[in-house]
Amino acid sequence: MDRKDFLNKFTGGLALTCVSCMMAACSKEEDNGGGSGTVTLTLDLSSQITAVGDFVASNGVIVVRVASGNQASSFKAFSNVCPHEAGTISYNKTTTVFTCAKHGATFNQSGAVTTGPATSGMTIRTVTVTGTTLTV
Repeated sequence: MDRKDFLNKFTGGLALTCVSCMMAACSKEEDNGGGSGTVTLTLDLSSQITAVGDFVASNGVIVVRVASGNQASSFKAFSNVCPHEAGTISYNKTTTVFTCAKHGATFNQSGAVTTGPATSGMTIRTVTVTGTTLTV
């Protein structure tokens, strides 16, 4: 076998293996907190985010208490993934503004864009409250 045949046989199999791996990797859907379906975060409201303005950022979700009381409407929850280019969003309790670290887009407490480059709002997550347990 000459060198060309050897390389074609060797790299052909390797290329097929690499393509198979890439196809499998691209077909997997990941939930980094921005999706829906499974429980992402559970909080004990007797000890966490007890005051209006308090927040928790964990597991790809940001939960902010916007009103007193332990009803679902007292909280806002969002994915921390920016809709512009998937940068990480953080929350500033003092200014009540969400900011994307990647390009500086800002969002208000309803998740709406206040400063671009993002053109769509943050992904809202569903909050449920049972007793003193909040679940996103």
